[in-house]
Amino acid sequence: MKKLSFYTIYIVLSIVAAAGCGKKFLNLAPLSNANVDDFYKTQADINNAVLAAYSMYKGIFIDNLAAQAQLDEVRSDNTQDDTRVDNFTADTGAEWWYWSWDQCYRTIYACNVVIQEAPTVTMDSTLRNQYIAEAEFLRALSYFELVQNYGGVPLVTIPPTSLSASAIDVKRNTVSEVYAQIVSDLGFAAQNLPAQYTASTDIGRATSGAANGMLGKVYLTMGDPTDAKTVLTTVVNSNLYSLLPTYAAVFAIGSRNSAESLFELQFTENTDPSPLESYFASTAASIPGGGYYYNQPTPSFINTFEPGDPRFAVSLAQDANGNYYCVKFNDPSMTSFANSSHPFPILRYADVLLLLAEADGESPEAYALINQVRARATLGPLSPTVPSTFSDTLLHERRVEFGFENQRWHDLLRFGVAIQVMDAQLAPLGVSLQSWNLLDPISQTTLAANPNLTQNPGY
Repeated sequence: MKKLSFYTIYIVLSIVAAAGCGKKFLNLAPLSNANVDDFYKTQADINNAVLAAYSMYKGIFIDNLAAQAQLDEVRSDNTQDDTRVDNFTADTGAEWWYWSWDQCYRTIYACNVVIQEAPTVTMDSTLRNQYIAEAEFLRALSYFELVQNYGGVPLVTIPPTSLSASAIDVKRNTVSEVYAQIVSDLGFAAQNLPAQYTASTDIGRATSGAANGMLGKVYLTMGDPTDAKTVLTTVVNSNLYSLLPTYAAVFAIGSRNSAESLFELQFTENTDPSPLESYFASTAASIPGGGYYYNQPTPSFINTFEPGDPRFAVSLAQDANGNYYCVKFNDPSMTSFANSSHPFPILRYADVLLLLAEADGESPEAYALINQVRARATLGPLSPTVPSTFSDTLLHERRVEFGFENQRWHDLLRFGVAIQVMDAQLAPLGVSLQSWNLLDPISQTTLAANPNLTQNPGY
């Protein structure tokens, strides 16, 4: 009997989530008695399917011991965990790669269900397009994670009609094909998502600003600063977003969905909690149950902050043993292990400003954008007279601004300095990277399940 592919796993689990979730956006609860065949009949059904897609997307970042942080942050020089991901050991059986790949495709399936089923339901056309746009936004973000970490991946845009091998064992698409789909999805989302939501139960859903901001990052990753500047300028000129007065305010619990937030993951203690505070805290941290101490800050990250930079104390603290750990996502009201209500940022306005500076290239306009972010951190302005290259200046600012936010590894890739930076980091281990190290391996579990997949070179 043929072994079921990895698609079978995410299809089955996604159907359960998409078919039965609660009415509240921040409090999703699966319903075990949902009938999938009869589910997609009303506007409310499609809304619930959209909410299920959001829930699946959150899983990319919090499920499986926060596997995505391993690929996007621990793999960089910001943090460490003494894992095969961290040390670039060629072990394609490592669970981190399987977990990330699997959860991204579960999300993509949930999104595809919405995109396929919404047109079949009688409902307001504007709202229908919004729901489809939300699904395409989340699908684009999921594929953006995949293509940056694995290169060309299978491009699946409709739910399979069966679980037969021919339907679910699909080949890899090219990088350019995946990016074309991402751009298309985000473009549709930007045109069909509202700029803001008024109902309190909708706050936290994707907006046109979030879609344009993410599209700007995608264009920069593709090497297209011109189009990136166009969409990022649209976000700035919307006057809907601004930097909060202090960096501490950005990560205060009371600042959820603030003027600086374009898109963040929503959590509620007990019913829909985040485990990140507990996962990232040290084992000796003064929080309920201590921590797992994943995502440990490296000495180079600890030492990269300028004297007096308030972002240091917001990001890092020392435990009773003197070990630094992440406190950026701490929830002061958390009373039990892995039960935080702290949101997790996917895109902040500070990111939009620094991405726009990147798109501008070295210029007075770019330095002005960087200095907006530095001024909020009560640091002096920078200019071309500072003894550092523009890229180094921008990378440093991004590093201290977005530490622990799953940005650093992709920043190093986008700036073309990942090998240079990581060789310096890994020198004590005798590790020297090759170009093929810049992509993650596809796990043996995934390869064994789908014979039409091919491994990345070097593994």
